[in-house]
Amino acid sequence: MVVMSNYPLGRNAQRGMVLILIAFIIGLGAAAFMFKMFSASNLQAAQDEKTMRVLGEAKAVLIAWAVSHPNSPGMMPWPDRNTDLDFDGVSAYDGKSDCATGTFQPSYLLGQLPWRAQSNPCVTPHTGLGVDFRDAQGNRLWYAVSRNLVRDYENSEYPIINPGMANPPHAVTPYLRQGGTDSYPWLKVLDRNGRLVSDRVAAVIISPGNPLEGQDRSSTAPDASQYLDSFQIGAAIFSNRGYATADEDFIMGEDSRNVSSNDASFNQPYYFNDKLVYITIDELMYALEKRVLQETRQTLKSYYQSKTYYPFAASYGLVANSNQCVQGNLRGLLPVNAPSAHVCSCTSARVCNCNFSVVSSIAFTRASGNFVATGSASNAPTGACSVAASDRKTCTCTGKGGCKRAGGVEQFSCDACGSCSAKVAGINRFSTTGSFLVSTGGCSNTTNLATCSNNTNGTFTLAACGATQVITSLPAVGGLLPAWYLQNEWQKYITYAVSSDCVSGSICSSASSPPKITVGINNNVSALVATSLASPSGASCDISNYLSAVENTNVIVSNGTQDSVYSNTMPKTSTNNDQVVVVSP
Repeated sequence: MVVMSNYPLGRNAQRGMVLILIAFIIGLGAAAFMFKMFSASNLQAAQDEKTMRVLGEAKAVLIAWAVSHPNSPGMMPWPDRNTDLDFDGVSAYDGKSDCATGTFQPSYLLGQLPWRAQSNPCVTPHTGLGVDFRDAQGNRLWYAVSRNLVRDYENSEYPIINPGMANPPHAVTPYLRQGGTDSYPWLKVLDRNGRLVSDRVAAVIISPGNPLEGQDRSSTAPDASQYLDSFQIGAAIFSNRGYATADEDFIMGEDSRNVSSNDASFNQPYYFNDKLVYITIDELMYALEKRVLQETRQTLKSYYQSKTYYPFAASYGLVANSNQCVQGNLRGLLPVNAPSAHVCSCTSARVCNCNFSVVSSIAFTRASGNFVATGSASNAPTGACSVAASDRKTCTCTGKGGCKRAGGVEQFSCDACGSCSAKVAGINRFSTTGSFLVSTGGCSNTTNLATCSNNTNGTFTLAACGATQVITSLPAVGGLLPAWYLQNEWQKYITYAVSSDCVSGSICSSASSPPKITVGINNNVSALVATSLASPSGASCDISNYLSAVENTNVIVSNGTQDSVYSNTMPKTSTNNDQVVVVSP
């Protein structure tokens, strides 16, 4: 039985119910607030994720556009600025590159990322990126590019783009451009605290995000300050809005939505929402080398189809005969220049100069005394030099190294380029798989051996390769290489190796004797080309200045010999940038 009371609730009971009701209302409000905050946080995260995805896609497309450029691979487009003459009536940002033909200003290299087909005065082909990239808020992306990578319309010059440009400034050709000045330092990217992230930046792509306090994008031609942001830490001002110097810096700042108004690490008020990705010159060059290697591979295949053999290689480090074929040389550079004879010399100062691509070895026999033999516990020969126990008067070198006497003094040595010197009197004997033609002074020769006294001046000459042992260059004269290849001097950076049974006078078959070249598990390679992110000087003869992997640099090669084992292209690391491409099979 339920008894209903006729008495009203007491005052304390009523107060308790009111408190419960108030608590319930507050709880609902707090839940709504938390839900709103949670939703806003999720929305921001989703927008940021979308923006970063778009930035990554834009970066990939920009690299692809540059690498595939038909006239100047690696060249990048000029930005779309708000001052162009090709105004579409809606916005000065029309999606096209604005190629400046007047007096250059660094500010010309900052603008929106161009995506539509180019037009005059930009050179043909007038292709664009083809994708109108926009961030999560619907804004077109912004873009800054290094002056090293755009065409100089003021002086009608294409940029010279190859691995040698990676470490400017260069005061020598081919990098003297832009009206005769040196090449330029790369752009910089800084972190949120103004610390350097990279000073090797080729291009920067920026999402501007929504307008912040003080920004107005309602006009037809708002400038960079209405899209890109700046902030201050102490007395230092960091900004993405300007481009005043060749090594201009751009900053990856913290989104102001994540910065409290009480955060003393930034000067307040703090407004910043730019998102940024960048392309280093190393990233661009690594991608570009892939195209160059494929072009080289196809050229060598075409050469073989015409000749039924591959050419001998040119030598590393030769200045007078650069990129000329050397008889018997199986590893070096591409032979793209007309061949000529290679002259070696010895002087009365006991110094001889003959590149190890020209000779297989140099054997120095001293007039008196002995060297320490190979295998001795101390003072044994170093590097690529050896002394037989049966003839301790003779030091034989096939590359960089030296031989010592018992007291530990080095008395004969050679560098990687074949410059050899002796501290005692004796005779130098040079062997080759090619043909020596003529000698003068204190030198004499047979077909495969040249002999020189080391106390008189003399020369001896290796015969030139045949006229067909050259990869003719320009297509306009029946050549095989694209015009840009030699214009950008890629022949100075590509390593070429050929099996000894696949050169002139041999039948390139699948036989394993003599040993074919091995790349990874493929032990039947006739020829290969390879490169790395290296920039050897013109006098560099050391393979380690061209390639970096241990397997690709651990064998010294001289005339008639080869390194038979190479590694496959491996994932790029800080110590291995090699890319190896098999030409055949």
